[in-house]
This record gives sequence, structure tokens and C-alpha cells, in this order.
Amino acid sequence: MLLKQISMLLCASFISCMAFAHSKINTNDTNNIMDAFLECDNQFFEKLAKYKKPFSKYVTLTTDNDVTYIPVESIKDTNRNKVMFKKPFKYHGLTITGYQNIYISTSSSGEFYYWGFIIDNNLEDAKKALNNVNWLQFNFEIYTANAKMLDLNSKPPVWQDNPHSIDMAFPRRKTIEKALYLETITEEQSRLTCSIQGDLNKEVLYATRPDIKSIEAKIKTEIDEKLKAIELLQVQQEQDNQPNELQNISENTSDLSEIGKKQEDEN
Repeated sequence: MLLKQISMLLCASFISCMAFAHSKINTNDTNNIMDAFLECDNQFFEKLAKYKKPFSKYVTLTTDNDVTYIPVESIKDTNRNKVMFKKPFKYHGLTITGYQNIYISTSSSGEFYYWGFIIDNNLEDAKKALNNVNWLQFNFEIYTANAKMLDLNSKPPVWQDNPHSIDMAFPRRKTIEKALYLETITEEQSRLTCSIQGDLNKEVLYATRPDIKSIEAKIKTEIDEKLKAIELLQVQQEQDNQPNELQNISENTSDLSEIGKKQEDEN
């Protein structure tokens, strides 16, 4: 009886240890991904590829041209630029519930790309939890960190610290900026995002955001398919209208004949 109890206790302990180890591995995976994300460069996408299988429990990932990323319906549409996770995960005690990928184009200040995570904690709690980051006040509802600037006129261009990262200060011409942001969504929700913005060229953009190349290719394919569909529809409409046009010509000809006949009779 004692041997049976000891066996059951050992079995329960083994299962408990296995569950704890499995949970610890999962936490390490998500921590590694989030730690890489804070750098606001391509390391984030490399970690998504490395931990694709365990991270897919939280959100469906896409791999295209050897780049793994979190897909959203549309980076240009504010109503379709985010995906909520199948289940949340923890990072530094914070509850991570979704991902957002935003693109904004301006006529005078260049392009803006934002990508990052939705957190079910308020701004101040998130800031305290992310104490591994040197946060600076950006405005009343936003903190920023790791602000960098790339001067395209430099030979060669090198990322440098950006002391001019302040609210309402847009990148100068021939410069590109990137930074980490923590901002309020609601009273109990915040957003942790990276940004790259300014006078962007494809080389710099793809080096930081390798997922954008695949996303742009997908958008182009969708546009081409829509244009082809419109062309086919126009051709079909033209073909459908041809019998009607012939009928209209025939009716008009018949009407003219009747008018001519009446005029002859009157004469």
C-alpha cells in the first residue's frame, strides 16, 4: 500500500514537473520573441521563424520568402489592421492579447509604418512592468525609447541616437527615424509598437521590416486580380450591350422608315 502511494506521489510529481517545464519553455519562447521585438529591427521576424511552432498556439503565422510574420487583413485599413490572439500570453506580468500592423502615407512627411502588440494593462502599469526599457515622456499619453535616426546623405548612412524625437516633430527630408512607443488605447489597455518613418527607401525598409516586401507583393497581386476582374466585367458588359445596340439601331431605322412613308402619303 505504501509502495503504491509512493508510486502515485512520484507519478504526480513527475507530471507536475513536466507541466512546469513545458510552461517554462513556452514562456521562454514568448519572452525571446518579445525581447527581440523591443529592438525594432529584423530580429523580431527571425525569432518568429525560430519559435513558429510554439507561437502558433497564440496566432496563425505566415511564412513567405523565408520571412515569418503575423498577418493582418490590411495594413492600410484602420478597421482591418489588427488580429486578436487565440489566447493571450504573459510578458513581464503583462497580458498580451493582439497584434497590429499600420501603414500611413503622407504627402509632405513621408511614410509611417507601425507594428506591435496590444496589451490588456493600462499605460502606467505597462511602463512599470517594462522596466528593462529606458522610457522617455513623448506626450501625456505616450512614452518612447530607443529613438534612432538615419541620415541618407551620410557616407555611409548609419543609425544614430535621435535627440529630436519629440511630439509633432516629423522626420526631415532624406532622413529616416525609428523608435519604440508605449501608448494608451483605453483606460485599461495600451499598445507597444515599433515605428519606422520618414523618407523611406526600399533597402532600409526591407532591412528593418522584411515582412513588408511580402505584404506589398500580396497587395500588388490582389490589385492586379481586381483590375483583371474589372476588365473582364467591362468586356462582358460590352458584349451584353451589343444586341441591345443592334436592336436600338433596328428600331430607329424602322421608325425613320415609317416617318418617311407617312411623308410620302401626305404628299
